[in-house]
Amino acid sequence: MGDYALLAALVALLVGLTVGKAWERYKLRDGRWIDRRKARESPHYILGLNFLVSNQIDLAIEELTRAARLTTEALEIDMVLGNLYREKGQVGRAINIHQGLLQRPKLTKLENAYVLLCLGLDFRRGGFVDRALEAFTEVLRLDPRNRYALVNLEKLHEEQHQWLEAYHIRQELAKGSEPEEQPRNQQILAFLETQLGEVARKQGDAPAARAKFESAIDLDPKTAPAYLSLGDMKLADGQVEQAIANWERLIEVSPERAYLAFDRLEAAYPRSGRPDHFPDLCRQIIQAKPNDWRARLALARYLAGRADPAGAFELLLEALVSNPHGLSVHEEIWKTLLRLDLERTLVERYMDLTGRSVFYLDPHVCLRCRYRSTELLWQCPQCHEWNTFVEERITPAKDTEETQN
Repeated sequence: MGDYALLAALVALLVGLTVGKAWERYKLRDGRWIDRRKARESPHYILGLNFLVSNQIDLAIEELTRAARLTTEALEIDMVLGNLYREKGQVGRAINIHQGLLQRPKLTKLENAYVLLCLGLDFRRGGFVDRALEAFTEVLRLDPRNRYALVNLEKLHEEQHQWLEAYHIRQELAKGSEPEEQPRNQQILAFLETQLGEVARKQGDAPAARAKFESAIDLDPKTAPAYLSLGDMKLADGQVEQAIANWERLIEVSPERAYLAFDRLEAAYPRSGRPDHFPDLCRQIIQAKPNDWRARLALARYLAGRADPAGAFELLLEALVSNPHGLSVHEEIWKTLLRLDLERTLVERYMDLTGRSVFYLDPHVCLRCRYRSTELLWQCPQCHEWNTFVEERITPAKDTEETQN
């Protein structure tokens, strides 16, 4: 949470500084020149920035408040102060500061838009959804291409599960994006298409759901949930081979997500007349990715269920080398040990590998805000970004040594 708060505060500061640069064009007011640089050139302002960068928010607020007192014209500093109060959780105080700025006479159009943007962020943080929507909409009326307002409107609609509205806003964002940003836009649009497909599926509109899932895959061929859901629908319709083809395609285009299709494929292969194909698939994945512990875990479960606990145990020990702290691996080992006669050499190998381990339940972490989850999530519940979760594992000592060599 600390990293996220710092990041959000820095973003807020950068917004304020950007506004400050733009305001240099509007110094002439009522026939006099206004020196807005006075506050920003003060030692209090510099100290405030230093404290902010070192995540000392209270001291940053104290110094920036002193800088703001040097002139009533330095709106950008007051805007940043309000943003900092918001990040501290003092939403009411932030709202009061930003509403007070809106009451200042003769604000330029640009100034008005950015103060409204800050106010919209306050409302969103405070859970005032309708007021936040109103503020961001007003920002776009004043500045139709304001990216900050568009992004926050999109996130508000996503939080309300208004996927179609979020989709249209993302399309607007994509229109004004740089070429290097387009892959990310396509990825987000694909996930939103997938959500629209899930809505249609729940409503019983199977053709619309299939069309949405296929559109998501066209937008971004690595959209894992679209493959999974499309395969589920085809399997429910009795199209077993087509379902299998969808899940196998997921493994091909996104091998790091292959494990999401394992249970589905293990159940579907016998229905297609290929009862022994699942272990072959797991072995192929292991051969292509020697460190894939999930494929070993899946194959071990398959073998254990077919009276081969010794073979399963060997695979699980191999999985431990890549993921010695995964609770799911150890749970399967415990189950497998119950099926064995507890051969001494196998048990000693297990104890040697795990004697100093700390177990955890396959944790996933968001790359954007560091939110942690015990399961893979497609959208982070904290920062609301799409497809940002990765599995966090402690690197085995053997791998570390090999890397250094």
